Order: sequence, then structure tokens, then C-alpha cells
Amino acid sequence: MIERLDDLEDFRRRRRAAWECNIDYWLNGPLRHVDDVGGYIAGRVAALCRRNIESCPVVIDMGFGNAWLLKELVNSGVRISYVGLDSMEQFVDRAMKTFRHIDAATFLLADVESELDLPVRADVVVNAFNFFELCDLSMAMSNASKHLLPGGRLFMSTIDKTFLILALSNTHGEFYKNLAIYQDVPGTKYGFQRIDLGAHVSEILEYPSVLYSAQDFIDAAHENGLSLVSYVEHPFTAKPVPKIYCHFEFERKDI
Repeated sequence: MIERLDDLEDFRRRRRAAWECNIDYWLNGPLRHVDDVGGYIAGRVAALCRRNIESCPVVIDMGFGNAWLLKELVNSGVRISYVGLDSMEQFVDRAMKTFRHIDAATFLLADVESELDLPVRADVVVNAFNFFELCDLSMAMSNASKHLLPGGRLFMSTIDKTFLILALSNTHGEFYKNLAIYQDVPGTKYGFQRIDLGAHVSEILEYPSVLYSAQDFIDAAHENGLSLVSYVEHPFTAKPVPKIYCHFEFERKDI
């Protein structure tokens, strides 16, 4: 059952343990979200980068994982300078080895829930399915905003909270109980759900789902100087684990 997010340190400890168990899968397994909408995300990021025709645009990828986005951008032929951020040392080590031939790619060990001050400002910041695993959305959004150039875009993708609640529920009855908890319990709610392997879910691997609403994302962005300029949904509701993906684009004004 979902529960209120009160003990942040306990959440972070459990999240870290889950992430460490998932490393091999995230690096080598088929990723459902990438299969579903990775092409759209990469295409949209490439289009945003091509707006800058006078210089090489900078892309910051928050929580890059196996660096699938970099692979897609390289394959698209778009000219960029890429900075990948991740809090898992194994991801950074693998990326530095895999992409050592790409001079314009940098990978940094960084926790986006801690205040960052990177020596770079980006034309595009990407957060693809990372915000909803975080318990301090405000700090992560602040880091995204402060590292954008004026007029730069934050492109973020997430999963609609109702489908996260559905995935956190083992039965139809649990789903309705969780919906009642979501309505009646104040504050931010969360749960740990089994990884979606496509045709079925893992029996052991799990990851956190913090149940942020669209309003939560928009409010956190606005509080950090970002304005919503685009919203797109992609339904994949006929699959064994149904999802609706949500894509937001925010623009940084000259603060």
C-alpha cells in the first residue's frame, strides 16, 4: 500500500538499496520506458538543440542511467555538448568507458537533491523519469533551473500518477484502497513498485514512485523561475502494465 512520505532519510536509504540491486538491469536490460517513448524524447531534445544555430548547444541529462539518451542523440547527428549527471558510481564509470571516444561528452557523479553549482549552463536540461524517484522535488527543480541559460528549456518526462498507483497495487481492491489513501492522507505519498519488464513485472527488482501530480511539477517549476510552454501525453494503456507518459517543457526566463 502507498504511504505518506514523512521519513526522508529512510526513503533515501531504501531507494539507494533498490537502485544498487537494479544496476545490472538498468545497464543491460530492455527498458520499457525507452522502448515506448525514448525515440520521442530524443527527437524532441534534438529539435530543441537545433534551435541554437550559432553555437554548439549544451545538454544536461539529469539521472542518465545507461546513457540511452546520449546514444540516441549521437545517432540523430545533432551537434551537442553533453553533460550527464547521476548519483550511481557504476553508471558514471560505465559511461566514461563506453563513450570515451566522444570528446563532447562529460559524466559527473552528482546528487540532484543536493545543491549543485556546475561550471556550465545549458540550452536544454533533460529529466527523463527521474523526478518521480526523488523526495526533494524543489531542490532538483532548482538545480535544473539554475543550470539553464535564459530562454533554455527543461524537458521532463514522467508517468501519470494514477498509473503509478495502479502499478503499486496487487489487486483491484488494493487499487481502490490506494486511491482512497491518495485522496484522504495529506502530504506527498509514495510506494516501491516492481520493475516493468514489458510482458510482466520483476519478482524482486523494485524502484520508488513518488506520487507527484502535474500541479506539483508545474508549481515546483514556477517557484524556480520556469514557465510551462508545452505538455504532451502518450498513452500505452493496452500493455500488460498500462502507462500514460507525460512530457513537460518549461522555459527559463531571464531572472
